[in-house]
Amino acid sequence: MATKKTVKKETATAKKTAAKPAAVKAAAKTAPKPAKAPKTVKIVPANSNDPEENIKRFAKTSLATNFVKAHNGSWNHTDWLNFLRDLEEKGYFPIDTDRVGLILEDKKKAFFAK
Repeated sequence: MATKKTVKKETATAKKTAAKPAAVKAAAKTAPKPAKAPKTVKIVPANSNDPEENIKRFAKTSLATNFVKAHNGSWNHTDWLNFLRDLEEKGYFPIDTDRVGLILEDKKKAFFAK
C-alpha cells in the first residue's frame, strides 16, 4: 500500500513528465541545433633529412600555388631564391630544388590556363 509521501512523489513526477503542448514539441523538433565550433588544427611540417620526404610534403601544400599567384605567374631569380629560403625556414630542406622548380612550372601552367 502506498504511503502519503509515495503518492505525493508519484503525483509530482507525473506532473513533471506530463505531455508538453504540441506547439512546444514542434518548436523543439524544428529549432536549429547550435553549430559546433570547428576544431582548429595547426599543421607544422616535421623536419626531415630525407629530400624525397620533403618534396612529398611540399607538394601537398599550397605554397607553390600561393607563390605563383603572388607573382602573377612571373618571377625572377631573386624571387626564386627568396622562395627557397622560405622553404628552408619552414623545414623543407634538404629538398630537390629542380623538382620544386618543376612543381612551380606546373602551377604556373595551371595559373595561365584559367
